[in-house]
Amino acid sequence: MARNEQKSKSTHDPLINAGLRLFGESGYDATSTRQIALAADANISAISYHFGGKEGLRLACAENVAKTLTTTITTFAAIESQTPEEAALELEHIVSALVQMLLLQPQAKTIPQFMLREIVQAEEVLDIIFPNFFEPIHKSLSQLWVRATGQDANSDAVMLSLFAVVGQVIYFRVSREIVYRRLKWDSVGPTEVQTVESIILTNLRATLEVAKKGSSQ
Repeated sequence: MARNEQKSKSTHDPLINAGLRLFGESGYDATSTRQIALAADANISAISYHFGGKEGLRLACAENVAKTLTTTITTFAAIESQTPEEAALELEHIVSALVQMLLLQPQAKTIPQFMLREIVQAEEVLDIIFPNFFEPIHKSLSQLWVRATGQDANSDAVMLSLFAVVGQVIYFRVSREIVYRRLKWDSVGPTEVQTVESIILTNLRATLEVAKKGSSQ
């Protein structure tokens, strides 16, 4: 492989990482291609080469988010046949994986910021993330929830309950600084994240138990 081609390929992922961060921090319109290239240590021309331009990079960032989150969740959502107890345990594993990823992993800050800003501002981004991530993953989680509780898969209660559970995880990421300042945590590591995870899982178990009792009446 020629040296120039190797260099060109090496700029693809850094450009996506830079786009995720800068689009999330400042918004699409306020972020210039020059800023993105500088953050990625790449030439501006690399954005056109890899993505066809700034808008193409924006959509590539959305696809990257969908792929990352889908990989995290589908690891635990692929089992087809479970008892209610097994289904509930799989839901716990999925929530734990999300907590660990969003609160500890390097991309933990950029993904939620990008999603919150770009989903609101850009219909094109939502058009990618919704069918490629939100809808199929939500359906998979709904099936697990149904197996764990006996509720109707198409009920609003199931869908809203899942949004509420995932929303807790996202809140602890988005409001991280507020939460940690209130708790007077000087630093955040596995121990602190495990404490947050424990609280969210306790809430999940309680919600599943209430839903299970309600469906049996």
